[in-house]
Amino acid sequence: MKWRVELDINLDFIAAPQGERYVEDRLNAQLVNPLKGLGAAQLESGRPDLATRTFRRAVHVTHVNEGPHNMDQIELLESIAETYLRMGDMEAAKEAQDTIYAINVREYELDTPELVPSLLRRAEWQHRAGFIFDERATYRRAIRIIEEHDGRDSINLVEPLIKLGRSYFYLDATGAVSMHDSSMSSGEIYFRRAARIAAESPDSNWEVVAQATLALGDYYMYSNNPQRGKQVYKEAWDMLSETEDGLAVRREQLEQVIPLKQDKLPLYVGSSSGEKKQEGEDPLLQGSISMTYSVSERGRATDLKLIEARPPEFESMINRVQRELRRRIYRPRLVEGEVVTTPDLTLVHKFFFRQSDLDAALAAAQADDS
Repeated sequence: MKWRVELDINLDFIAAPQGERYVEDRLNAQLVNPLKGLGAAQLESGRPDLATRTFRRAVHVTHVNEGPHNMDQIELLESIAETYLRMGDMEAAKEAQDTIYAINVREYELDTPELVPSLLRRAEWQHRAGFIFDERATYRRAIRIIEEHDGRDSINLVEPLIKLGRSYFYLDATGAVSMHDSSMSSGEIYFRRAARIAAESPDSNWEVVAQATLALGDYYMYSNNPQRGKQVYKEAWDMLSETEDGLAVRREQLEQVIPLKQDKLPLYVGSSSGEKKQEGEDPLLQGSISMTYSVSERGRATDLKLIEARPPEFESMINRVQRELRRRIYRPRLVEGEVVTTPDLTLVHKFFFRQSDLDAALAAAQADDS
């Protein structure tokens, strides 16, 4: 693509004050930000392979100018981990995250409060990568550090407790077995503790209490206990109805359907991970699948109807969208403090395919008809 070539060339030039262009050292620190931009553009255009090389070049530039353990490379390493995650290379993605962790430990030392933000970011990435048991271990460590330095009733525990509880909404993608699961099959204890701390801490406020209350209601809805969930949502509704600021949060969080658990849909035909691993000569084309559905009082999708599929030959993609929609869990909408069914919602899933993919689908359909 022309814009990519021009941007690649511009990385080796810097404009002088008079407009004169000249070649700069390829290891100049001023290249880092342009490389970040190029890598991000390559990633979003569906070329994670190119993005990886670009981000790694930027990391190398920081090593030359700031040393191998510099903190400036953290953002780049996070981009590299994200790129490998999209490519489906979980081992390389984990290696990048381990490097981030090692740099942070070197900077802040073990079990210091300064390490907690890094641990929380690490846990969020582990969640996205499907390393749920690792995610839980990371949140537990962050919680332990906060408890040791701030106390067991610190308001700083609310967020990691909620996120640890939410990790129980998901299954580990690695097939590993956690010894914690045998004694605790759900995260309810974490949601209830977060709600208690939020309600009792002198450092709390209505926003923190609302966050913890909604999280507890979400747990009950997820665990298929809608009656208890409705009660907790009603408590949140009443609390948020007391002030103008609370009403704004109520409109955003309770007066519309909120997804609680949903997995990504494939962006490419023939891809289960969401990214196309192999490249082809024919250009990418875009298709779409449109469906309507309702969200019941139990927070589940019902009344699924296919509106349109373009092109209609990709039946496996249509089936994948339908299965995913049925598996999703929502916080249902409330009206006057009562949970209601929300009809006539629309999902439009856009995806990419190549002409060769469509030709193969057409050939398969003809073979089935013959």
